[in-house]
Amino acid sequence: MNADRMSGTASFQTKVRWLLIGAFALSGLFAATSARAQSKNLPDVTSVFESQKSSVVTVTAQMSGGGGSQHPFFQQKQRQTPRQGQGSGFIIGEDGYVLTNHHVVSKADTIEVSLKNGDTYKAELVGSDKKYDVALLKVEPTGEFPAVELGNSSETKVGEWVVAIGNPFGLNYSVTTGIISAKGRTIGHSVYDNFIQTDASINPGNSGGPLFNMEGRVIGMNSAIVKRGQGIGFAVPVDMIKEILPQLKSKGYVERGYIGARLQPLDQRLAKSFGVSKDFGVLIAGVEEGGPADKAGLERGDIVLKFEGERVRKVQRLMFAVAETSPGSKANITVWRQGERREMTVEPTTRPDSQRATKESQPREDDSLKLGVEVTELSKRIAAQLDISTDAGVLVESVEPGSPASGALRRGDIIQQVGSTDIQSPADLRAALSELQEGDVVRLRILRRGSGMYLAIQL
Repeated sequence: MNADRMSGTASFQTKVRWLLIGAFALSGLFAATSARAQSKNLPDVTSVFESQKSSVVTVTAQMSGGGGSQHPFFQQKQRQTPRQGQGSGFIIGEDGYVLTNHHVVSKADTIEVSLKNGDTYKAELVGSDKKYDVALLKVEPTGEFPAVELGNSSETKVGEWVVAIGNPFGLNYSVTTGIISAKGRTIGHSVYDNFIQTDASINPGNSGGPLFNMEGRVIGMNSAIVKRGQGIGFAVPVDMIKEILPQLKSKGYVERGYIGARLQPLDQRLAKSFGVSKDFGVLIAGVEEGGPADKAGLERGDIVLKFEGERVRKVQRLMFAVAETSPGSKANITVWRQGERREMTVEPTTRPDSQRATKESQPREDDSLKLGVEVTELSKRIAAQLDISTDAGVLVESVEPGSPASGALRRGDIIQQVGSTDIQSPADLRAALSELQEGDVVRLRILRRGSGMYLAIQL
């Protein structure tokens, strides 16, 4: 009987053993099947790279000694005289047109464009726009010059796969992939920020390189990074680039409409105080005396509902609509004033702070960019709001990410002194900074939200 019991136990253990072996085998089969299924769902980066690599170029900018870009996304080779920097770009026309970033070539004495096949060409700077950080180059190709296809960034969606090709850290033709993390990002580069955020790995040297969708179409130009972050890069949407291309080709610079009105969004409390909903429109917080908005009869406290028939609910959308309006033309604007809807006509002028590059001469960078800031004169309106005199300094309009001023100066600050020199105009600031060299520490006295303070910044 004991023998029968032992025989039965052995038989049971054998069955269990085979059942476990079978379970492990099935588990392995399911895992392999799942892995194959997942691999089929992954993006085909190889095909995008192979089909587009010849349209991506290396842009080399040769600069006189002492020059060089402060931009954190521009791979600059140090300790060379003259200095040399390297970025990326992409071909948009078989006739020799190439796009790259403004900051890659803004200080260049000579520019070269190199293709993957080794062909190198001297390039002419046709036009440049600092606001969008876009530059248009022209070469005279003698061989094959394959162009990319420009896509539609407005049709992209958060979560879509994208591919970046460029020259990070001088490592030519590197390819990385990721997704669109966000759209419409504002990072403090200019008043027209509208960046695509991506987690595709991009680094210094990727400047000006293309961001492709999985169909191989360019949806953006890689332009900026977060220095302290990983997997956070920003690209200029290709739709914005397409809008300014005709002006860059014909004039070498971009004219933008300007109405002289300070805009702000309606938050819940402000909207309630006006008796409207939060997304009702855009509030006019101030009107420049003698400006287009003033001449049109617009007033502080008006709420803009429509511009050229288009409903507006966000400040950025209205700013773009105004900028896209040709200076000198007339635009219809609908406002809400004291419970009534009013129709008005405004005639935008050219934005006075537009930085222009002409075909006859390459743009000269303002000495204030040694700090990495754009400044403008104090208007009577702003001075009155701050209860200061109009000669109390210059207004900081934007701070370039990664520049010496980044993290120190802010948009809206008023620079009153450089060292012991009083600053009353942008020309004063240029003159004061022109005496300083790279590496110098400059002391600034500024006014921020009505309070004075000192800052020390190393150039």
